[in-house]
Amino acid sequence: MDNEVRHSVTRIWEDVLRLDDLAAGDNFFELGGHSLSASQVISRIRDSLQVEVSLAAFFEYPTIAELAHFVARQRALAHADGPRREKGEG
Repeated sequence: MDNEVRHSVTRIWEDVLRLDDLAAGDNFFELGGHSLSASQVISRIRDSLQVEVSLAAFFEYPTIAELAHFVARQRALAHADGPRREKGEG
C-alpha cells in the first residue's frame, strides 16, 4: 500500500468532512458523507493524485484503506502503461 496515497486520501476526507483523526477503516458514509461530498473528494483526488475515481468506485470502496488501495492501484497501472512510442520513434 502506498502510504503517500493513504495519507493524501485521509487528508482530503478530513477536509471535506471537517473531521480530524480519521482511521483507515472509517467508512465515508457512516461519517456523514453523501454523494455531493463524495464528488468533492473525487475532484480533489483527481487534482492532487491525478487519478480518476468514478462515483461507483467510491461507493464500492467506502473506507480510507479501500479507496487508497484502489487509487494506488490505478496510479500503478497508469505508470505501467506510460507513454508509448510509435515504431521508429526515439
